[in-house]
Amino acid sequence: MRFEVEVVNEELLPAIRSMIANQLKQEYGLKQSEIAEKLGVTQPAVSQYLSNSRADQDIIQRLKDDPQIGILVRDAASKAATDEIFAQEISEIIRNVRDKGIMKEEFRDTYRII
Repeated sequence: MRFEVEVVNEELLPAIRSMIANQLKQEYGLKQSEIAEKLGVTQPAVSQYLSNSRADQDIIQRLKDDPQIGILVRDAASKAATDEIFAQEISEIIRNVRDKGIMKEEFRDTYRII
């Protein structure tokens, strides 16, 4: 038995964080330690996000293929860069992924508990 939140935590959030980390580095010129602080993760985690070794690249590509998710990622990065809370953007990305079936294979046979 697998729960939907496990897929979000293990597969989707790393992809989202990777995309935001890359935005913060490319668009805002932040250092890994600064990105780590803004994302609430360690600097080694950011290093892995930026080197594409922490998140599934196929999932990242599927997220990049959706224009609405791209806007939400940019909005989240913009807020993170200015130390604003970006939880709403993350929630909207997760909702979009689920509702549009972007990760339908990963979510198949999972139980929704939240």
